[in-house]
Amino acid sequence: MREQRRKDAVWRFLTYAFVITMVVVMMVPLYWMLVAATLPQEQFLQFPPRLIPGTAFLDNFAALQERLDFVRTIRNSVLIAVVYTLLSLVLCSMAGFAFAKYEFKFKEPIFYAILATLVLPIQLLVIPLFLLMAQLDWTNTFRAIILPWAANPIGIFLMRQNMKSIPDALLESARMDGATEFQIFYRIALPTMRSSLAALAIILFLFQWDLFLYPLVILETADMYTIPIGLAQLTGFQRIYYDQIMVAATLAIVPMVVLFLVLQKQFVSGILAGSLKE
Repeated sequence: MREQRRKDAVWRFLTYAFVITMVVVMMVPLYWMLVAATLPQEQFLQFPPRLIPGTAFLDNFAALQERLDFVRTIRNSVLIAVVYTLLSLVLCSMAGFAFAKYEFKFKEPIFYAILATLVLPIQLLVIPLFLLMAQLDWTNTFRAIILPWAANPIGIFLMRQNMKSIPDALLESARMDGATEFQIFYRIALPTMRSSLAALAIILFLFQWDLFLYPLVILETADMYTIPIGLAQLTGFQRIYYDQIMVAATLAIVPMVVLFLVLQKQFVSGILAGSLKE
């Protein structure tokens, strides 16, 4: 018994040591980014690197704002990501409910065809989507960034897996009580999927927040730029504005950190719930 406890203690120590090491490895680049955002350009590449925050954050932000109008860029990204997330949550939850609880012709082939689109790289879709947006005269508009990705395959899959957990008897009893199909979806299905919706909201928001190549092709003027495109503008042919890049990157992660901290419990429970369904 004593030997077993000793082995357990050793394995526990090794596990904690490994986890702590991985946390440190992942946090060091983040800490360096935060420190670098407070340093002037001339101190950025000095050796040995400075690990104590400086006092130039506001100066770096002022230079960034003068060069890029980063406040407008943040506003564009927030607007696009929020609208996209809300719209996609509605579409994905409705599609997931249909695939989970209704029977219709070619249901399984259609579902697996939707999943098959996940293997298509975004580079393959950029040119066809651009040509379509040009024909619709939607280039350099936010709707051209939001609508093509609204029915997200990952979202449909996640909601379909979670909707399967709703008892069919509960839905049938609601129908017998005179509830319409929309009332069943809105008043019974959605309230039970709060954790899954929170998890999906984080996934969708992050997807749109980080989207770079497609907006780079669609958006033409600086007043429409999102954060990833704005960051790319700070890398010139003759000079790279490291101080401004670090300030922009620091500000860019704030919404995602806040969103995850607010929804982290629902995110974990929602992902686990989806993984346990057939």
